[in-house]
Amino acid sequence: MTKDRIETGKAPQIHVDACDGDLVVRGWAEPMLKVRGNYEVEEVDAGFRVSGRGDLRLLVPTGANVAIGEVSGDLVIKEVAGASTAGQVHGNTILIEDGSFSAEAVHGNLVARGVASLAAGAVHGDVSARRVGSARLGAVYGDFSGRRLDGAVTIEEASGDVNVREVSGEIAVGHAHRDVNLTAIAGRVMLGGVDGDIRLRGALPPGDHALSAHGDIVVRWPANAAVNIVAAARTITNRLPLQDVAEKEGQLLGRIGSGTTQLTLSADGQIVLKEITPVDEKWDDGMMGDDAEFEPFFNGLGLDMENMAARIEAEVNTHLSRVARDIETRFGPEFGQRMADKVARQADRVAERARRKSEWRGRGVDSAPAAAPPRRPASPEEQLKILKMVESGAITPEDAGMLLEALEG
Repeated sequence: MTKDRIETGKAPQIHVDACDGDLVVRGWAEPMLKVRGNYEVEEVDAGFRVSGRGDLRLLVPTGANVAIGEVSGDLVIKEVAGASTAGQVHGNTILIEDGSFSAEAVHGNLVARGVASLAAGAVHGDVSARRVGSARLGAVYGDFSGRRLDGAVTIEEASGDVNVREVSGEIAVGHAHRDVNLTAIAGRVMLGGVDGDIRLRGALPPGDHALSAHGDIVVRWPANAAVNIVAAARTITNRLPLQDVAEKEGQLLGRIGSGTTQLTLSADGQIVLKEITPVDEKWDDGMMGDDAEFEPFFNGLGLDMENMAARIEAEVNTHLSRVARDIETRFGPEFGQRMADKVARQADRVAERARRKSEWRGRGVDSAPAAAPPRRPASPEEQLKILKMVESGAITPEDAGMLLEALEG
């Protein structure tokens, strides 16, 4: 069956046994299946089975459930609200505004944006998750970066760094070979064994929380948030207003207020407990953006933020220009020009934000700068090309991060 469009209903089962190229699956409002590439489609009892050679492009109903056996190249799934599963993905995987996704193994990088739930047995590259309902991962051989996660985060083993921010569920990491950084966590935290350092910023909810590191642990805690702390380390430095403090060599017990938040810390290095000042709403991200945390520090030193921003902008643009030239050489002048245009527009926005902040400080806090326009994410094609350059060693992960930020401007 090789018809151009195949009637399927609103929520069909789509099976792709194997794809020896790149596979792109995208949802659309039509109750039909449309395939591009060298393919055959067979109607089976459980739905439709697609087979083919080379790259495949599938348009499926938004409510479809998609089961994929093996992908030799990259996998992109976009705007598919049903459940998607994959066996082995030998390239990168990009998920955009999808329902649930699970895979046995992803041999490249895994990027998820706006996904209801995420699960993988192993990811051999980096994982970047934003606006994901929950994440359950076996082994992550690269770094894990998560932000605005609405559910639990479970990682059995992480070979790289783990950076998590704004999570409503619990976080459990069995073994992390490098550092773990946590900010604004609303669930239970269980870090069983961290070979590097742990940094925790913000209060935790009632319940038992355990953090253990072979390196150091740094905790920044609000002075008005109740907590019971039990700490054990070679050296302990306390700058929190703890009550009922009991200290002896290598151990500290104390509390703030009366509550049921139990924080147990254990480090082979040192433990540092610091106070974090609650942020007034008028200084929150809505007014200050990503620079909110550092603005009072710079002002206290008397530094000119506008000139500093201009210098940083010049350095970043020089670096991005070099990378853009590499992209043009590798992928052609058309893609390189698109990249250069987007980077230039992003640089203009950086300069404009710096100018507005400077004017705003001169007028006072009653006049807030105008809100920035919503960011448009980079296309799957652009993301895949950048990820392939990282894999080949043409650019570094740091270069890729800056390029993706510029593209999303």
